[in-house]
Amino acid sequence: MTYSRAAGELLREMDAQSVSGAVITAADRFIAVRNREGNDLVLTAAAEHPDRLFAFAAANPWYGGEAVEELERAFGLGALGLKLHPVLQGFTLSDDIVLPLLELAVEQGKPVYVHTGTPISCTPFQLTELAMRYPRGTFIMGHAAYADFWNDVVHSVSCVPNIFVETSQHLASVIRTLVEQIGADRVVYGSDSPLASMAVEIEKITRYVRRAGDLELILGANLRRILWKE
Repeated sequence: MTYSRAAGELLREMDAQSVSGAVITAADRFIAVRNREGNDLVLTAAAEHPDRLFAFAAANPWYGGEAVEELERAFGLGALGLKLHPVLQGFTLSDDIVLPLLELAVEQGKPVYVHTGTPISCTPFQLTELAMRYPRGTFIMGHAAYADFWNDVVHSVSCVPNIFVETSQHLASVIRTLVEQIGADRVVYGSDSPLASMAVEIEKITRYVRRAGDLELILGANLRRILWKE
């Protein structure tokens, strides 16, 4: 589980905030090096709670063919997407080293979540370039490039139709700006739990986004569309 968090603890926080489902991923050493072990942890939790927890796999592109094999294995066991963290995994989004993983994810129709916002490895326009290169792919801009590149997000996402922005860790005022300028249908709620409070991350959205239809999209409908094409 994320940062060694037990599934039961996460589910209790979800229940307290009326959150029906959550995407879970490996973190720390499990996303940087011990990918197979981390993937097994989140896949096991998702299998034990199939209606509530949904696993994204981790694969470090520096492992080359082994990374592709691990990602294919994880997809075969039920992982619904790929999580990339260029900072922890030691590459930049403009490196060709990541392309084999992206090609597999796109081929299998799996979305790709990318940590963004840290110079110089994962900027919004680097993700835009990948989205242009793989127009059939679906990309999620993790943390909407918090904190260093948030002001590039609107322009970078406007260039392509296949990037969604995820809200965790951002200022409420920035989330409001994203909704107003790129549309609620491209914004996805994220908690970054346990590093952030699920309750606070929800309130940052509900405090400024008033339309019920927009809230429905951000808090669930968009993610269902990403994961299950609903």
